Amino acid sequence: MSNNVHSSRIELLAPVGKWSVLEAVIAAGADAVYLGGKKYNMRLHRKDLNFTDEELGAAVEYAHKRKVRLYVTVNNLLTNAETDDLPNYLRHLDEIAADGIIVQDLGVAQMARELGLRIPLHASVMMNAHNLEGLLLLKELGISQAIVGREVTLADIKLWSTQTDVKLEYFAHGDMCFSQSSQCYLSGMLFGESSNRGRCLKPCRWPLELVDRETGASTAPVSDRAGRSSDAAGPYLLAVKDICLLPFLPEVIDSGVCSLKIEGRMREAGFLAELIGFYRRALDRYYADPFGYQFDWDEFRELEQRRVRDMSPLYAFGNPGPRSVGYTGEREPRFFSSPVREPEITAADLPVNPLPDPQPWPHAEVRPLLAVKAGSLEAALAVLEHGADLIYTSGESFLSQPRPWRPGDFADLLAAARNRGCRIVIGTPRIAMPAEMGRVHQLLSAIQELQPPPDGVLVTNLGTVQAARSTGLPLYADYSCNIANGRAAALLQSYGAAQATVPLEFRAEEILAMPSRSALPLEAVIHGQLPAMVSDHCLPAALLDGSTHFQICSGACRRQRFGLRDTAGMVHPLEIDTSCRNHLFMAHELALLPYLRSFYGAGFHSLRLEIPGYSATEAGAVTAIYRGQIDRLWDDPEAYAFKAADWEQLLQARQATFGAGPYVRGVRVKE
Repeated sequence: MSNNVHSSRIELLAPVGKWSVLEAVIAAGADAVYLGGKKYNMRLHRKDLNFTDEELGAAVEYAHKRKVRLYVTVNNLLTNAETDDLPNYLRHLDEIAADGIIVQDLGVAQMARELGLRIPLHASVMMNAHNLEGLLLLKELGISQAIVGREVTLADIKLWSTQTDVKLEYFAHGDMCFSQSSQCYLSGMLFGESSNRGRCLKPCRWPLELVDRETGASTAPVSDRAGRSSDAAGPYLLAVKDICLLPFLPEVIDSGVCSLKIEGRMREAGFLAELIGFYRRALDRYYADPFGYQFDWDEFRELEQRRVRDMSPLYAFGNPGPRSVGYTGEREPRFFSSPVREPEITAADLPVNPLPDPQPWPHAEVRPLLAVKAGSLEAALAVLEHGADLIYTSGESFLSQPRPWRPGDFADLLAAARNRGCRIVIGTPRIAMPAEMGRVHQLLSAIQELQPPPDGVLVTNLGTVQAARSTGLPLYADYSCNIANGRAAALLQSYGAAQATVPLEFRAEEILAMPSRSALPLEAVIHGQLPAMVSDHCLPAALLDGSTHFQICSGACRRQRFGLRDTAGMVHPLEIDTSCRNHLFMAHELALLPYLRSFYGAGFHSLRLEIPGYSATEAGAVTAIYRGQIDRLWDDPEAYAFKAADWEQLLQARQATFGAGPYVRGVRVKE
């Protein structure tokens, strides 16, 4: 079905943080505005921004008198405690007749449906809708309009506009992220300021160095195809330029996009009024004479003089590679943070548990399953031998592993597990762009032919949730689904989820409280490699070849293992998967082995080792260590004690540095 947007004028959507900005952007020609209330949105860290309930009503009235639509952002990722007062707020937005609510959290979408709101629901970019299947699921959830992932191309949208009735927005101008939307956890895990909650301290703007992670040696860049040396560009390797689509409005309009979204709810009135004016004048000229339209390059040069960062169309026409990054940092308006050393667990830390005391829940004696995500068949077989109760096959195959997952591997693993009482759940990729979804469907078809059948499918994004429902197998929602409250969990349960893994970014007190308010069984990650970012930008290709993974590069990632070293001396491992996607990890691995007592009685259905980058030997040894500790604790909690020798055993099994990560440094819900 087509959304028929070609027959109507595209919407120019402006950001608003203050009343003065509201007046200015409407006067400059915005067709619609988006703004937030004093709670539940992702721009709450400045007291002078956003609108009280009374001001929201006045803003709607002001906009409607001028035939301008007004959308309200309720786009934060919310915990159980934060959703208690949400129904009254949503009813208020319905009563004042806002034109839409922009949401990220599945729990908010579920609540809006339960309340029977008349107001349309729009999907935030933080829902990370990056494939058609995800859009089809959003349609089922009652979403009428969605801003698609930043990595989606205009060609993708042109096809989708004939396949779904969901109206599609696209970013036209402003600050963009290096990581896929909702999949950047570094700020949340290191500083407790989550990008999924609008408080990102922008570690993507740090100076960084590409290094050989095995030797620590700096990796010398080579000249790109234009003859420019990459090392002369500067150290800001992840500092994406601002998107600007002003020169490409005919192509944008032809794609079927219904709304051009300008980023910048923290910008002032003068800046935004000028910016909206540039787009308004160009759109009006186009609609006055589409055939004779010419872009006004004099206006563009004027816009360039007022730019914040350098500009790029980013992924609109394909992967932009190194041309999308402002390596020098010279136009960066503000650096929000600097690298810090991640806290490391030492022998001296072992006697003191930094996590809360064990929970006094009933059924504390129920032993959680030991779950392991394995990155290869060899590793999966090793963890099976050493006591895993639940094995996830990783949805990605990292180049650091001996070989990628193959279809026959799943049958071999299932056969080995048949009489072991171990569940096998087949993983799907964390990101599955349109060109990759065909492979996901092939994987799901192959899964359905397996005998014995697997125990479920690990789903990772909206699209894989939608696609995997067709298998009829139980769904296991991974941490990348960002399920932080009971309503979101219940919604996934209605779509066939048997279990969900809680988000990675929160502190221990938040994570340990989640099972008590979820009817869906929950899992917590207690050990392993913590993902910081995932990106379609290939760092080795960009820095060593001036290329992208859609061009011919030298294939350096096949010969060398890379990391990014920050100015605090932390080396963040960089894993490349077989789709050339880049996965950046925290410098220290998570190890809650000394602190397992805090999970006794918390009510988790399973505790996970997230180790897809481990060798088979490492995976088996670490699984055996956790198996022994969990059994000792649940067999006799009164007598259980963690010993220094147990820690030494872990250090021998895996040569790495370990910390408690987000459990001590992550997001704490503020009253």
